This record gives sequence, structure tokens and C-alpha cells, in this order.
Amino acid sequence: HRIFRTMKNTGAYDQQYFRSSKRFQLNPKRTDRFVEEILKHNPKKVLDIGCGLGALVRRLRELNIEAYGIDNAPVLKEKFWKEGYFEYADARAIPYPDEVFDVVFSADFFEHIEEKDLDIVANEMKRVGEVVLAEIAFEQELTERQGKYHVTNKPKEWWMNKLPGIEIL
Repeated sequence: HRIFRTMKNTGAYDQQYFRSSKRFQLNPKRTDRFVEEILKHNPKKVLDIGCGLGALVRRLRELNIEAYGIDNAPVLKEKFWKEGYFEYADARAIPYPDEVFDVVFSADFFEHIEEKDLDIVANEMKRVGEVVLAEIAFEQELTERQGKYHVTNKPKEWWMNKLPGIEIL
């Protein structure tokens, strides 16, 4: 008879959250798929919103694209980011001037934003970028753990209506 202990999930984006999502976030096939979508727009300068561990930003830089990432989890700056092109910032107030990026990108990000903040975040992304791309996990059955993080879980049509001017991948 074995007893399995589960860590209590607080819903915080802490070191444990990023360690447990590392395989997903750093998956090369996932990163390559995003790079392919971004390159369709021939960008020179890209911003990844909610960049997490930063795999996409690093890959774009390997391709000589000036890429930056922001995220609002303090642990990323403390434990995971070493490079100066990552910044701790709130997507509701992106710390860059208007239209400075050719592409602003987010993946698995919008569903983590409370519905009341979606318009603010979307407008900020459109303010700093010429093209805004987003990959969103559409309405799905969520585990209890996922439900703590995916606070906005809606069908594709809802997202399409909610985010005009953002190309949903």
C-alpha cells in the first residue's frame, strides 16, 4: 500500500510552478511552431508577453531577431533569467513605447488573465506592436490545478470576438 503526497497548489506562479511546467515551456517543437508563425511577418523586433522561462525569446535571438520577453512572476527574474532582455513587468502597463515592436506574441497567456483585465492587456499589446499574435488554449476541461491558473476558460468564438485586431493562432 503506497501513499502519494501531492503538493498543495496555491495558484502562485512560483519556483515550483515553473519547475513543473519546464518540459512544456521548453519543448523545442512548441518553440519552433511559434518561431514559424512569427517569421511569417518578417520581424526585426519581437516582444513575447508572458514569456515564462524564455525559450522563444532565446530561439529568436539565435536567429538574429531582436527579441525581448516580459512576465510578471518575480521568481523568473530571481531564479531563471540571466539575460538583460527579460523584464519583470505587468502586461496591463507594458514598459515600452508605442509601436516599437514588429510582432508582439503570447502563447498560453490570455487564459491566465482575469476577464476584467483582458481589454487592458489586449490594448497594451496592440499599442506596442504592429502585429499581435496569440496562441490560446480554448475552452477545455481543466484539472483543479489548471483551473487555478486558467482563470478565463472560453470557447474559440468568444476569444475571436473578445480580441479584435489580434491574430489568434
